[in-house]
Amino acid sequence: MAGVLSTTKSIFSSTQQSGSVGSSLSTFTRFKICFTSTPLTCKNGQVNKISLIQFNAMRNWYTVNKYNSKFKVIYVQGGVESTITSNLEHKDYGSIGDVAYEFTLKLKSVLETAHGAGFTAANQVPVVGYKTGQTGKRSFGVDLTSVTTLSLSNIRVQFPQYHSTDDTDFNDSYVLLGGKRITDPLDTTTSSIKVTIAGNKVTFQAPFPMVLQTQPYMYLSLNVANDNLQTANLGNINAAIDEHVTSSCFLGKIPIQNEYCAIQLDESTPFFMTTSQRTVTELLFQCLDGHGRAFPFVDDVGDGDNIETEGNLFSDMIIRHEVMDIGSDGNVLDAPFKTYNYQLNSVGKPQLIGGGGF
Repeated sequence: MAGVLSTTKSIFSSTQQSGSVGSSLSTFTRFKICFTSTPLTCKNGQVNKISLIQFNAMRNWYTVNKYNSKFKVIYVQGGVESTITSNLEHKDYGSIGDVAYEFTLKLKSVLETAHGAGFTAANQVPVVGYKTGQTGKRSFGVDLTSVTTLSLSNIRVQFPQYHSTDDTDFNDSYVLLGGKRITDPLDTTTSSIKVTIAGNKVTFQAPFPMVLQTQPYMYLSLNVANDNLQTANLGNINAAIDEHVTSSCFLGKIPIQNEYCAIQLDESTPFFMTTSQRTVTELLFQCLDGHGRAFPFVDDVGDGDNIETEGNLFSDMIIRHEVMDIGSDGNVLDAPFKTYNYQLNSVGKPQLIGGGGF
């Protein structure tokens, strides 16, 4: 929105606990800034502009977590169909080759549980330690061979991404492991990766390249009525993937790096919102991923949720508040002007006799 800058101020904020724990709205995921004695205000013909200048938080969750680690193996044994659900170990991985090795171990464990005998692994692609950018293929593949006569048939591997009572069923494992996503919980016939059985050997081959990170950005939202827009599927796991656009509360999109989620901008920041709300007494923020989910807490000892109030998951940021003059009708600026007064002289010609303004 075009306008003339009237006043400006910076707002420094942190969600780090200091002493006693704050309110329930004083966490990393959802936090509030209150302006009890100094509200953000604007007058007629003005708007409040709120911009993101700086944001920083430690990435204290694992790149492989409950939202991208789940897979299911469906198989037939003795004429009976069964399903085993498994997860990759939740931790950071140094390369997609390390993720592939973990997937191989989990597949091997599932098949050994189902078959009742051991398997040997060979020809894993990508190999352990393989990093994106090196020469080689990134689509997962491995051969698992039973040490005894194979009793399993019609093996399918599924990467679920659908809604159920278990929130981890809406999973991004298909992105991480390069498979086809399964969107129907009643579908037991489709396999996310190709499975070929030849004698005692079971070959798995994924169709797409693997990746190491499925949550590349953090979306910072602000509950202020504004004019921003977004595609309907972004931040909403219930929306279809299409070009439908809705109103948005997004204030900023912050890159997630190995150690930090951070961004540093200046007065020309592209991340801002303008609101004609005359008085703003509080700002309520949310830090969510691209599906609108809270980032999964690290739960190494069974009490990970407390990392926001008792641990080291917090953020700090700088918000810039500006009051912009836009004119009474949104197009006419409230700017100073000069008036001119004319009269006709004795020969009938117009003559300037004075003026006002600047």
